Amino acid sequence: MTDVLFEAWRGRYADSPRALSLELARRFPSVRQRWVHDGVADRPPAPVVRRHSPAYFARLLSSDLVVSNDIISKHLVKGPGVTYVQTWHGTPLKVIGLDERDSAYAGAQAHRERMLRDVAKWDILLSPSPTCTRIFRGAFGFDGEVLETGYPRNDMLVDDDGTTRARVRASLGIPEDATAVLYAPTWRDDAKNADGQFVHPVDFPYARALDVLPPGSVVLNRLHKNVHAPAGSAHPRVLEVSAYPEIAELFLAADLLVSDYSSAIFDFAVTGKPIVLYSPDLDHYRGSLRPFYFDYETWAPGPVARTAAALVAFLEEPAEVARTSRDRYATFVATFCPHEDGRASERVIDALVARGVLSAPRDLSDRAS
Repeated sequence: MTDVLFEAWRGRYADSPRALSLELARRFPSVRQRWVHDGVADRPPAPVVRRHSPAYFARLLSSDLVVSNDIISKHLVKGPGVTYVQTWHGTPLKVIGLDERDSAYAGAQAHRERMLRDVAKWDILLSPSPTCTRIFRGAFGFDGEVLETGYPRNDMLVDDDGTTRARVRASLGIPEDATAVLYAPTWRDDAKNADGQFVHPVDFPYARALDVLPPGSVVLNRLHKNVHAPAGSAHPRVLEVSAYPEIAELFLAADLLVSDYSSAIFDFAVTGKPIVLYSPDLDHYRGSLRPFYFDYETWAPGPVARTAAALVAFLEEPAEVARTSRDRYATFVATFCPHEDGRASERVIDALVARGVLSAPRDLSDRAS
């Protein structure tokens, strides 16, 4: 019997590993799945192991298949029968891996060494596009097999018939006819509090934005997982969702995205809904923190607001944002999301069957029924 170990975000049931786990359970119910879990987040429907426990290291050595969306930090020895699939966790705008020449955060060199140790164990790396594949090969120094399947985590963005959107909005208390703006920025390497924890230094004009949005609108405040103390607002229509387990569900619940330099932009574009870039610290960020792979202003799939006033003006006319961004949005999707058709998980599982990692079930030819 095949044993599979899943790890996402150091112990969460989320992201592309979650999507692959669900597809695997659908097509291979006899496969034994185990999840690395922190005991706090949304619990998977499978046995769990605690990260860095003896059982964890035993499973890393003995599982037939290991699936992760980030480097496994203490993955010291790879078992002889293990196939390691690295899904990664987004398309990069800002430089990553070996392309980070002068990182501002403490521990950058140690992280680089952990990354290289883990990359050496990868058998298959997933990619959403040819553009991303080129970046990944250089940034990770990876010359192994890359599958350009799209991201499994984005399948739900295509497949949802409105059920997930309605469920999530109801759970958050968002009326059916209300406009929901998702604010999902990335983190800043140099923004820390007195305890050395990352904070979010950019002021978002919550009240002003809600003043110009339709009555009953809400802002979903989703800060990066590295940020310790979520910035927010006491405004009753600002909903704190930084701890929400699956960001793709928030993409479905939202009607418009406001972000900055986050890989969330690439994923949200799969929905076809408007995107506004809010980047008041653009010069500092790309000049002093992280260089970009692309020219920000021409890369952006929507308008770029360099001030709070400009952001509020864009939010006042979301239909105009969609209209004026139509061509650049289409180019963005064609470049970065060419395989996001709702079948990425299926293609990954098919590839593992073709490579003998998974044995084809007897009803494989009938699975469409």
